[in-house]
Amino acid sequence: MNSILWLAAGALAGALITAMLIAWQWRRWQQQHTEQLETSMQSHNLELQIALDELAEKNRLLEQQNMLDTLSGIYNRACFDKRLSNELKRSRREQTTLGLVFVDIDHFKKINDSHGHLAGDAAIQQIASVLAASLKRSSDAVFRYGGEEFALLLPGTELAGCIELAEHVRQKISATPIEIDSLNLNVTLSAGCYAAVADANSSSNDYIAAADSALYQAKKLGRNRTASANANANVNVTPIIQESANES
Repeated sequence: MNSILWLAAGALAGALITAMLIAWQWRRWQQQHTEQLETSMQSHNLELQIALDELAEKNRLLEQQNMLDTLSGIYNRACFDKRLSNELKRSRREQTTLGLVFVDIDHFKKINDSHGHLAGDAAIQQIASVLAASLKRSSDAVFRYGGEEFALLLPGTELAGCIELAEHVRQKISATPIEIDSLNLNVTLSAGCYAAVADANSSSNDYIAAADSALYQAKKLGRNRTASANANANVNVTPIIQESANES
């Protein structure tokens, strides 16, 4: 009888030990499996983050390319419209002056007619380069507004500063012939300037209309000069034009 009890007790002990070993192995397998799963998830998350970062960079580059003018390499009209809207909000919020300068190549059609469209393209490219190089602050920007017309957006710049920059560019272009292959082409610019602090009623069209009106007056007065529209309580009124010294 005692031997039977000892055998039963031994069998029970063996079963308990076996069960404990199985349970220990099961927990160990679970732990290893969990660690492998966590490692795999971390690896997949890292790969996903890298892919997302690469996609974001590609989207950034694509957006940047979509904002550039293919001929001149400077910002295009769509970018100008967006930036002007944003800078108007900033001017209104911070009560700082926003300057806008329109620059137009004088008698551009004659360049194309006399020397070909490649010469006209070269003139646009070289003048765009001069305009971009003339900007002093990272907040300033130059855009190809359309055709042979450019726009300079100058946050925090008073009218006098706009005129000074426009005159600097105009005089530099007037004094330096554009080099196109073996041709040295004399080119002049006309510029229209406007600057004001945006109020609750100000719109992009108000600034564009004022600077464009000043540019029209500069061309009407003989070209190769800078004119400006003074800020008024209502920017839709006829601008007061200030003519710079003409270098005909």
